[in-house]
Amino acid sequence: MHRYYINCNNWKPARDEWLYATRCITKTELERIDKFVFQRDAKFALAGQLLIRYLLSKALKRTSSSFEVKRTERGRPFIESTTKFDFNLSHHNQLVCIAGTFDGLIGCDTMEYQVNSKPRESIESLTNLLRREFTKDEYNFILNRTEDEKKRFAHFHRLWCLKESYVKWLGYGIGFTLSRLNFCIKTEEFNRDDSKQVLSDTKLEIDNKLIDEKLRFDEQIIYLPDNEQQIITLCLSDKNNCEPFIELTIDEILEGCTPLDENKQDEEIWWIHFQGKQPK
Repeated sequence: MHRYYINCNNWKPARDEWLYATRCITKTELERIDKFVFQRDAKFALAGQLLIRYLLSKALKRTSSSFEVKRTERGRPFIESTTKFDFNLSHHNQLVCIAGTFDGLIGCDTMEYQVNSKPRESIESLTNLLRREFTKDEYNFILNRTEDEKKRFAHFHRLWCLKESYVKWLGYGIGFTLSRLNFCIKTEEFNRDDSKQVLSDTKLEIDNKLIDEKLRFDEQIIYLPDNEQQIITLCLSDKNNCEPFIELTIDEILEGCTPLDENKQDEEIWWIHFQGKQPK
């Protein structure tokens, strides 16, 4: 079991760093990254591709450049291997995170949990807008457990993250009717004094029936600067160990990646294009 994340808000790429990073992924992925308008989006996408290869290298004990990473029709990255290994990537807000396992499939999602910025709309209007995506019990969990607006938003994002992790475990991407999923949350609040706490007691009902699959949902809060928080949720087989995510720096990730020769001639252009993108 492997779980990693990087805080991309902290990454301010230098030229040599960016050039080395671009040499460690394929030209196809670079061309996809190059289409982003904003520097932030390109940076997060590149970090995600590096994390995939870092994870594969650590899990399968091979150089990161030796893997051919493909995408399903729905855009989910995967590798063809005789050794069954599944992984899933997610990025939102400040973090890019990834998890991989030899025991079954895995779905990973991350969202903001507590932020300092003022919401664009009230939790009531946001929840009502997406009312058809939640069950009655979930709707009650979001709006009626507390009057604290920050906690209500946290409950909303927690449930949404749980739903997305399950859909990603299925491999559906979009298209699944989320209101069929009812998450029964046992531990309502995280322990702020335990930064490594992983909750795994949330249960899932589908169409009002507790699921038969031996699945587990691992939820962890990542504590960010300025008292902000972000949640990471995994949907995975209960055969996997329950353990916290490991934070990596860009230096650690690049140390675990090896360049692909195919990009050597074009490397300077990727930096020029990145510099020309709009800051966000």
